[in-house]
Amino acid sequence: MNGTEFIDLAACAEKGHSDQCDVCVIGAGAAGIYLAVELVARGLDVILLEAGNTRGSDVSAIGFDARFAAEIYPGATKGRFFGLGGSTSSWGGLLIPHSLHDLREKVSGDFDPWQHVVQTVSDQTRSVLEKLGWHCGADFSDFAKSQSDETGDALRVAGLDVTAGLFLPFRKKNLVWLLRRKSGNDSRLRIFYNAVVNGWRAAPDAAGARIQQVQAVSSNGKRLAVTAQRFIVAAGAIESARILLELDQSSPQPLIRESSAIGSYMADHLSLPIADVAPGSIQAAIRLFAPRFSKGWMRSFRFLESNPPIDAPRAFSHFVFDNQNPGFALAREALGALQGKRWPQVSAKDLIAGIGGLARLGYRRYASSSLYIPSDTKTLLQLDIEQVSVRENGIKLGDELDRYGRRIAKIRWRIAERDVDNMWLTAKRILEKWPGGRSSLPNLLPRLDDCNATKPHDAYHPVGTCRMGKDREAVVDENLKVWGLENLWVVSTGVLPSAGTANPTFTMLCLADRLAEHFADNRSALN
Repeated sequence: MNGTEFIDLAACAEKGHSDQCDVCVIGAGAAGIYLAVELVARGLDVILLEAGNTRGSDVSAIGFDARFAAEIYPGATKGRFFGLGGSTSSWGGLLIPHSLHDLREKVSGDFDPWQHVVQTVSDQTRSVLEKLGWHCGADFSDFAKSQSDETGDALRVAGLDVTAGLFLPFRKKNLVWLLRRKSGNDSRLRIFYNAVVNGWRAAPDAAGARIQQVQAVSSNGKRLAVTAQRFIVAAGAIESARILLELDQSSPQPLIRESSAIGSYMADHLSLPIADVAPGSIQAAIRLFAPRFSKGWMRSFRFLESNPPIDAPRAFSHFVFDNQNPGFALAREALGALQGKRWPQVSAKDLIAGIGGLARLGYRRYASSSLYIPSDTKTLLQLDIEQVSVRENGIKLGDELDRYGRRIAKIRWRIAERDVDNMWLTAKRILEKWPGGRSSLPNLLPRLDDCNATKPHDAYHPVGTCRMGKDREAVVDENLKVWGLENLWVVSTGVLPSAGTANPTFTMLCLADRLAEHFADNRSALN
């Protein structure tokens, strides 16, 4: 990319600094980096603000604490990372789209958010995949069919569809690598890190309020003011909602439409084991559904109901292989360190224990394009199901201030009895459909009692806090523009109405790709 600058706000010589651009993007995680690169490629000058440093850090290290009004929500503690790359410095790198499996009976009114999301994903999938380095088309379903043969037919007859996700290679999991792309034009990208947004300046407009300037501060008190024509908040579902709440309350007059439910309806995927693979079937599960490689990318399989009840929550299931091979642990630590741009934490003992397994991993990877998993590996079927979206679950601003003088988020999140019922009913339905005893598929030993667990593991996929829609409570419209403001957009998983049948990052990138096109199509509005 031409003219890219990395600027440490904390190291600036001046106490105060100002700059201007066409578009200011807040947050250098997956969405922020992707958008910044795409907008510069389309000829726009962009400033990207990142609260963290050049390397990923967790919530406590950066000082973005949260308070909890009910249960502790792990997605706000273990699931958030800051610094260039954001959570992509530690995520698994799975790309899988929301699809027709996410559609249900049409909602009342003229706009169905899921219909819009699924259509956008369908339209932008090929574009996003190619920009991430995959040039073999959107073969999520076709690859699964090509690998499953008669077992896939048995599953489809039983009412279960198989799809295959794509894992970004380790060298590409941290999306910081996108910043190395060349734009081929004279537009600029300036990246200010250690720059925590803590203030806004807005003014009334004939069509609605407009943001004029955003202010940021470093931990040592250096300040930055950015003037832009358009602003995009891409700071994650939790922080984006917190920023909007603070923006709205910083003005004598509300800036965002008063009826918009900012921060409300927060939900996640709930994830729990619903069956063990019978000991005599573990090798079949490994042979049929262990991750494998295609054109250098790892693929994994998941199962979705082809015709769930109309009122059923969206869900998917997949096999989890508890791989205790020391070679696997050694490779995971080494590659994870590479992804997070840190030194691996490996002892001499770990290295000696893992050498043999590492060799088997390499041999299986290149000899049969599959991931080596020992034949005695404990294997289970995992269910991921969307949590019911309720208004009470969400984010508000507390009275405490953090080290940057910002109001700390207060999070209320709990798993309702309805969620527990949904888990049990969905697990029971999937296990009843599984044709293990009638085919070569592995036999399953149900664990339905686990559905009564009060705290199933959450997947760190927060959604709903900046919900898309045209109803009075929606926070952003179908183009991700904040209702009530003429030049502010939000791109985060928080715009999704619920968690759906897929990990949300790929869908978020598709929405970002479409927004970049929208900005390019309407560039005249910047002049």
